[in-house]
Amino acid sequence: MKKKKKRKAVIMKVNENEKGNRIPQLEVSEYDIIVKMERENVHMLNYILEAEDNIMNIRSFEGDYLRVIATKDTVIDAIRLLESVKEYIDLEIVELRPNNGKAN
Repeated sequence: MKKKKKRKAVIMKVNENEKGNRIPQLEVSEYDIIVKMERENVHMLNYILEAEDNIMNIRSFEGDYLRVIATKDTVIDAIRLLESVKEYIDLEIVELRPNNGKAN
């Protein structure tokens, strides 16, 4: 069984809860956008996305779902771009989650 890698995060600030305990507030630096689409259409998606500079990165298929990664600064633009691609490719954004630090 493989060991799970620890999530990478940056501590931004520390807050206190109602009991006076100090709680670090973590900043998410990247997000995974999980997209349901046919595998044979991923090359077309790549061609379309290459026209946009540094918004997102296509990673890999996880079963029937494509994992796309975007930084916290570009995740909204990445979602908008994926939504606009629906005109050409049948796809559906099914999940947005903080990236766990894994590239693959």
